[in-house]
Amino acid sequence: MKRIRPTHDFNANDIALTNFSMGQQLTYAQLAIGISDIHKLLYNIGAKKGDKVLITNNGTPDWVTQLAGVVTYGAVAVVVPNNITGFERNKIMADHDVVFDFGRHDNQDMTKDHAIDIDIFSFSLKDIIIVDYTYNEFGYLASTSTKVYEFMQLAEDIKRRYMKIRHSRTPSMLLANKECMNAKEILASLSIGAHITLAGTNPTSGTLLKCMKKYRPHFVHLDTKTAEALIRNRVFPMMYNPEMKNYMTSSHARRTMLKQIRKRMMFALGGCILIVSVTGGRFSPDIEQFLQKIEFPYNIM
Repeated sequence: MKRIRPTHDFNANDIALTNFSMGQQLTYAQLAIGISDIHKLLYNIGAKKGDKVLITNNGTPDWVTQLAGVVTYGAVAVVVPNNITGFERNKIMADHDVVFDFGRHDNQDMTKDHAIDIDIFSFSLKDIIIVDYTYNEFGYLASTSTKVYEFMQLAEDIKRRYMKIRHSRTPSMLLANKECMNAKEILASLSIGAHITLAGTNPTSGTLLKCMKKYRPHFVHLDTKTAEALIRNRVFPMMYNPEMKNYMTSSHARRTMLKQIRKRMMFALGGCILIVSVTGGRFSPDIEQFLQKIEFPYNIM
């Protein structure tokens, strides 16, 4: 897109995507090649600007490449969860008049070339680029649409949040979600040259902690269940002595203790976190109270 910095402006050797569980890394040069391949594939099937393309959100670098390729081509990415049923998938395809499904592309005929006229730089601010389906707290599928201007605002917001504190490293983001990754957050992060680490769609607390310590992310995106499991299983045991009688400490001692707890928690999570964004509803009261007491930087999306 004309208004979004293209990936080839970055150092080709910079790491764009890391799949922690698979030990896989993708540079911006490799990502650009993958995006080009997606463009060719969509061209060969005759996809036009604004056509809907279905992508399964399985939290892998391949999925991110498909997402970036579809959006930069000029089509609309209809993103569905990895655990979607066949009935739900078919209904979404019918509702949006989907022209191509990456989950079933092996059965497509890719040998035909179709003459099309497409200008991938002709987006308007109100054009929809992503339709993202997720399961809500009641277990029903719900969709949110992202327009070009909303995407631009998000990219600027990520850049602005990062620039509040000076770092020698490039922006780093970690995503782990039991349901699915946030499509527009990933694209917005790539648009500013960030390094994105995908911890998987069902990471254990131990895996997530190792991932954070190794890649030291600035932004972290988790679902509520994953975040709570991490805090209960890995953070609390490191910080709490069950024999400590908190009621006997003075107010000054409690404030000092809370500062130390926050410091230890930030260090355990890599030491560079600017904010943790959480999806899937609010925390349990005890977790929420704990995070507010230590003034931990998080927000509920």
